[in-house]
Formats: sequence, structure tokens, C-alpha cells
Amino acid sequence: MLYTKVAIIVFRSIFAFIILLALGRIVGRKMISRITFFDFIIGVTLGSLGVRLALGADDSLLGNIVAGITIILMVLLIDVCNLKSYLFRKLEEGKPIILVENGIIHEKNLKKVRISLNKLLMLLREKDVFNMDDVYYAIIENDGELSVLLKPDRQALKAADMNVPISPINLPLDLIIDGKIIYENLVQSGHDIEWITAQLKSQNIRSEKDVLYACINPVHGFYISPRTGPSK
Repeated sequence: MLYTKVAIIVFRSIFAFIILLALGRIVGRKMISRITFFDFIIGVTLGSLGVRLALGADDSLLGNIVAGITIILMVLLIDVCNLKSYLFRKLEEGKPIILVENGIIHEKNLKKVRISLNKLLMLLREKDVFNMDDVYYAIIENDGELSVLLKPDRQALKAADMNVPISPINLPLDLIIDGKIIYENLVQSGHDIEWITAQLKSQNIRSEKDVLYACINPVHGFYISPRTGPSK
């Protein structure tokens, strides 16, 4: 009877954890420092609902301990999966989203992350950017932080003031992450598997599994960081 009771609480806790993760993804990206009072109320409410969903009518000390341990183990499991699997990390964390490109606002992406234009302008002002046309890239990161890259002639040392020819800026493309080739980026870079294999061999690397991170940048070329330990 006790084992059955514990098993039910474990199952309900896992189910509640998954539901809360899904709801968190629906709510969207937001840094802890940017949480408003309304967001705080929503978080407390969801937390309370999660507890009730996990425990049901059981409010005993044993039930709370089992539910707490189960949630902690789920968090640790997700951390391990994030470290081991690029695909899981991409699914759980999502990926950075471009909001502004070469001064043009991507309205579709703003709606996707549920950020209003006023909020975007505020985030840019916090980065000391007051003119949208100065922005080359504005990217919302997985943690809700906004990363901003200014146009070359709008950066601190203005090339326009020095009459220096300006080269176009391109973001680096991630080609290998955690030993896995990102094929969509490889195609976008204009290269194929034979090319990247040759690049690895030129640095005495047998396989992409021996690579922690590799990317390509039109300015700096091919960058690679091998694993420091044995490949997996």
C-alpha cells in the first residue's frame, strides 16, 4: 500500500513537472530581473497548481518529501540531458531569435516571443541604442537577454568618420556542437560533409565526435575547439 502511494506521487510529480515546463515555454522568455508583479503572481499560481497536481489530496509529510525529491531528480536529469545532447538542449531551451536585422524589425519574430515594439525599444535603450537604424542585429537569447550588434559605421570607433571601407558583417554559423554536425548550417555556409571532414583532418581530428565546437565566419574563417577529454 505504501509503495503504491509513493509510486502515485512520483508519477503525479513527473506529470506536474512536465506540465509546468510546457506552460513555461508558452509564457515565453523573460529574465528573472525583468519579472513584473503580474509575472510573479502567475509564477506563484502555477507553482501552487503544480503542488496540488503532484500531491492531489495527499498533504502528508511523506507525500511532500517524495514530491520534492522527484522534482529535484527531474531537474538534475534535465541538466544532464542538456550537457549530453544538443538536440535535447535545443528542444528544452529553444534557440536565439533575430528581432532586428540591418535596421529592419522582424515583426513575425516579435510576435513569436511576445515582445511588443515598445518593449523592444526599451530593451535597445538599455543597451544605449536609441536609433533603430543603428542596429545591425538584435537577438533575443534563450535566457531572455537582448544581444545587440551595431552597424560598423555606428560603433564606438566609427569607420565612417575615418573614411575606412566597410566590409559587411555576417554572424558565425555553428557547424559542430557537442560532436554533432549542424547540417542545416553546413548547407547554409555553402559547404558539404566532405569539406568539413577535410577541415578536421587538416587539424589531425579523426571525427566530428572529437569536436566540442566549430563554426565558420567569413572574416575569421573556420574556428574549431576540440574536446579536451575522450569523445563519447
